[in-house]
Amino acid sequence: MTQLSISLTVISETALSVGAGGSAGTIADKSVVRDGWGRLVIPGSQVKGKARWAAEQILRSLGRDIPAPFDEAARVEQDNPVRAIFGSPNQRSPLCFADLVGVVGPVDQIDSLRDNLEQQRSQVRPSVSINRRRGTAEDARLLFQEIGLEGARFYAEEAISGAMDNLGHVALLWAALCLSTRWGGAKSRGLGWARVDVTMQYDGNIVKHEQLEQALRDLAAREGSS
Repeated sequence: MTQLSISLTVISETALSVGAGGSAGTIADKSVVRDGWGRLVIPGSQVKGKARWAAEQILRSLGRDIPAPFDEAARVEQDNPVRAIFGSPNQRSPLCFADLVGVVGPVDQIDSLRDNLEQQRSQVRPSVSINRRRGTAEDARLLFQEIGLEGARFYAEEAISGAMDNLGHVALLWAALCLSTRWGGAKSRGLGWARVDVTMQYDGNIVKHEQLEQALRDLAAREGSS
């Protein structure tokens, strides 16, 4: 199997909030995920989930029927690029997805800056719960949400690694990552807009965008005719 290594940077263009599901040590009703140094992170599970959803949408736009992951457990599994890349309940993904660590500053200084208190900074933003039927604020529903700073970068040198022989599947994963422009929660409040920088290393070599674009076109032609 050919080795694949993907360097990934998510550059936040608006404040971003990846919730930890608790609020210990803060007044926020929803806090953010942090690593052992207190730095904000985007978990690898979210990277995988975002990329899988985007890949499914790309293939569905080509007319390919992509079943939901847990629908596959109750039927004979069908081969498709999404299952080959991300796995299924009955088949492990050939790839590992790492956490992206937040840094305020250049990503090449992510380790040297980790003890800097600036890297732990966040904000607590108030918001209200809206009744969607009436379009008005709900009574007694003032909420406080912890958010990361606008402009922070979330990075991992080996964000995704593993083995994959099909360059078309590599190209689909690349396209899915590039199309993942919303991260974290509270997207309806304007949070989570970001741009993504992706570097693909395949069989020890950096893959140029032109190669990936051609491989994606070839995959689209095959999937569109299947």
